[in-house]
Amino acid sequence: MTYAEAREFLSRLPRFEVKPGLERTRWLLDGLGRPETVVRAVHVAGTNGKGSVVAMLDAVLRAAGYRVGRFTSPEVLDYRDRIAIDGEWISEKAFADLVERLEPLINSMADVPTEFEVLTSMALRWFADQAVDVAVVEVGLGGRFDATNLVRPVLGILTSVDYDHTHLLGESLEAIAWEKAGIAKRGIPLVVGGLPPAAESVVRSVCEDINAPCEDAREIALEREDGPEPPARYRVSGEGLPSRIELPLLGGYQKGNLRLALRAVQHLRGAGFELPDGAVIRGLGGVQWPGRFEIVSRRPDVILEGAHNVAGARALVADLERYVPTRARRHLLFGVLSDKDAAGMARVLFPHFSRVWLTQSSSPRALPARELSGHAAELSVPHTWYDSVREAWATACSALQPNDVLIVAGSLTVVAEARKQMERK
Repeated sequence: MTYAEAREFLSRLPRFEVKPGLERTRWLLDGLGRPETVVRAVHVAGTNGKGSVVAMLDAVLRAAGYRVGRFTSPEVLDYRDRIAIDGEWISEKAFADLVERLEPLINSMADVPTEFEVLTSMALRWFADQAVDVAVVEVGLGGRFDATNLVRPVLGILTSVDYDHTHLLGESLEAIAWEKAGIAKRGIPLVVGGLPPAAESVVRSVCEDINAPCEDAREIALEREDGPEPPARYRVSGEGLPSRIELPLLGGYQKGNLRLALRAVQHLRGAGFELPDGAVIRGLGGVQWPGRFEIVSRRPDVILEGAHNVAGARALVADLERYVPTRARRHLLFGVLSDKDAAGMARVLFPHFSRVWLTQSSSPRALPARELSGHAAELSVPHTWYDSVREAWATACSALQPNDVLIVAGSLTVVAEARKQMERK
């Protein structure tokens, strides 16, 4: 089987359908020799921030000399970038070989697995085959019934709980927290970020029921020292941690993610991982995570920001006020998926920009740009809508002055397509 044939086979599986239960993934893993039983994992869930925390821990563990698997979603640079070892994506041949191995099993299943369930199983098999020391695994959606919840973690992390995917996870913070806290395992610490009180109460209750230590990352004090130019510099106060950290990730929300990563470092040390201060400093100082307040061009400035829900939109507005205080300089290229709160995101974001270009990615889940234009009209924000990211990108870029700032946001699918346009240019 070639890589193209493997991709074509996967394309026939449900990609955006979410199916309850772990039976399909368990069946796939059983067919692959149960690789999840031999791969030590750090399991990361949360409404926002989980990808950044994965990137930070991946970088620190690699700097300390460990062989590290990384599983994230969705892809940003390439379809294969969600499965990596030591920063290198899975090869096309390895990818195709795994799909070929799974094809007969998938074809024999009465209940067809989703694409994500298959990719999760492939990642764990590859990590086991390549004898990684540890895998840092990002939850796809929710936690309790996510395909990744069959990993055997040495540590769990819950970054945040906010409203997103409410049609699947529940309409209340308590319901969403219960789903995400489902990654907690008996006797395994769960590090949590600053959660709303209602969500925190549920998470602590879940942990108490299964005797999983619930560890608050807020025990670590961070103070940001720098201005708007990279890297971000932090003073740190926490047991056994470096007193200063430099972080290339500029978003203000990364402060909370850094706190989680440092708290995780403390617990991983307790679990037997040798993570000297030098490795922590080097790893965090070199971490890269595309599409998270990523400056990809100067004069005019172009920033890619994967803010994909209302909480992410609020964080983006806070960074705008910090870095670009003049509203007249701010421009937005925005597209969102249809299962998101587009109206809520529009209310939070659009009034902070002098001009908005609305678009839609090629994803089947993309909300038509024409529908977005209605939200902009209600807010009396100058805007234009386009059927493709390519057209919106070209128009927006041609309108920018050297001192302007263009933010590309709303969905990582839009960010990914805008990046490709920038690379072609």
